[in-house]
Amino acid sequence: MIDLHIHSKFSDGTDSIDDIIKIIKEKNIPAMALTDHDTTFGVAEMVEKADKENIKVIPAVEISSASNGHLIHILGYGIDIYNTQLQHMLNIICTYFNETFFEHYNWLFKNNILNFDVNKIIKFAAYKQSIALSDILKAMILDGEPYTLKDWPEFLNNKVMHFQGHFKENFPVHTSEAVEVITQAGGTAVFAHPARIGTADIKEMEILLPHGLGGVEVYYPYHDKDLVERYESFSNKHNLIRTGGTDWHGKELTTWNAEIGDYGVSGIEKISLLY
Repeated sequence: MIDLHIHSKFSDGTDSIDDIIKIIKEKNIPAMALTDHDTTFGVAEMVEKADKENIKVIPAVEISSASNGHLIHILGYGIDIYNTQLQHMLNIICTYFNETFFEHYNWLFKNNILNFDVNKIIKFAAYKQSIALSDILKAMILDGEPYTLKDWPEFLNNKVMHFQGHFKENFPVHTSEAVEVITQAGGTAVFAHPARIGTADIKEMEILLPHGLGGVEVYYPYHDKDLVERYESFSNKHNLIRTGGTDWHGKELTTWNAEIGDYGVSGIEKISLLY
C-alpha cells in the first residue's frame, strides 16, 4: 500500500524523517506522503532523502480548520510548499496553536494539574512551527519524569483534557478556506477521515464541493466496510479522488492497530491523480 497519511516529529508524531524512510524502504513501498499538521517543515528533507532511495514523495500537508462547530482536517497533496498564500495560512494556524497552548498550559498549572516547567517544553519544541499538546509529555520524558509515550492516552484524558476552552469556536480558518488555498497552491484538497465528525460527514463534504474539494480519504483505520462503501459512493457521485493512509504518528503514539503501509492506495499510477 502507498501510505498517504504519515506524521513526523515536525508535528505530533515521534519519528524523524530518517525513521520514516527506513520503514518505507524496509516495506518496499514505492511512494508516500508526509502529511504533518499545519506545517511543511519536513517535506523538503523528506523529498531529498527519499529520492536517494528511489522513493516517490508527494509534497503534502494536513491543514486544521473549522466548520459548523466541527474541527475538520483537510489533506493537501501535490502542493507547492513555497506558495506564499499557503505558508501565510499555516503561519496563522500555528500562531493560534501556540497561543492556545499557553492558555491551556497556564490553566493546568494554576489548577495544580501540571507543575512541569513550561520553558522546558518550549525548548523541546524549538525546532517546530507550533507546540503540540503531546510535546508536554515528550519534554517530561526527556527530563527524566517517570512516563513513557505509551502513557499518552491516559495522560491526555486524565490531565490535559481537563481544560475546556473555546478552541473550535475561535479557530481562525474555515474549512472552505483551507480547500481553496490548497487548490491555489497547485494541490488537491482531500477531506481527511470524515467519519471522525460523525453524521455531519456528507453534509460538510457537500459544502466544500463548490470550493474545490478534490478527494476523500476513504481508506482509513477507523473506516469499516459500511463507511468505506459510504465514502466510495460519495466520491464516485462527485468524481472525487479516493485516498487512504494509516495516520501514522510513530510506534508509540499510533494508538490504533495499524502500521505504515497497512492502509493507503495500491498502484503507483493512482497517485499521479494527486498532482
